[in-house]
Amino acid sequence: MNTLKEKALPFLKTYWFSIILIFWSWFIVKQFYMTIEYNILLAVSYKHVFGFSMIYFVMDNLTLIIHEAGHTIFGIFGWRFLTVLGGTILQILIPFVLFIVSWRGRKIFVSQASLYWLGFAWLDSAAYCADAYTQDLPLIGNLPKSSHDFLNILSDLNILNHYMTVAWVMFSIGFLILLTGILLPLFKSQRTKYVDLDLKL
Repeated sequence: MNTLKEKALPFLKTYWFSIILIFWSWFIVKQFYMTIEYNILLAVSYKHVFGFSMIYFVMDNLTLIIHEAGHTIFGIFGWRFLTVLGGTILQILIPFVLFIVSWRGRKIFVSQASLYWLGFAWLDSAAYCADAYTQDLPLIGNLPKSSHDFLNILSDLNILNHYMTVAWVMFSIGFLILLTGILLPLFKSQRTKYVDLDLKL
């Protein structure tokens, strides 16, 4: 019994947040898969389980604020395409930079949380992209459908007809990032070097 406890405690100490992320990742992967595959309006109307709904609400609105700020920040350069794309760039860039800083500082918890946020940002963008052709999602400020980010981005790139392919690629990137966040403690243990010093004098 003691042996089992001795093995379980270090495992839980290392992977407790990974276990939580498995469930959290499942919630958003399921939501955005159903959004892209079946009903685009689930991006804004999906009902999460009690408890997680508040976490999703905070993360979703924080990402939206950063997204809108991205349009303003990248709009400084005066290039319309970059201004439109800037929202998506910033909502992906912020959690990515947070991950890099926390990983370099060996803060595993913050690194995992950053990757979870980054994965969410990609999934959220994938759903937005999947709406590029029909523009069914409501836009902030009741903007006209012609203001849809991915309608403009994909049209400018002349790949609007491939909007679902782009959406699924973005979804796959988000999924892989979430998986990396769950498995991140494995990479940390590989980075750790143990030095056995013989101090016999």
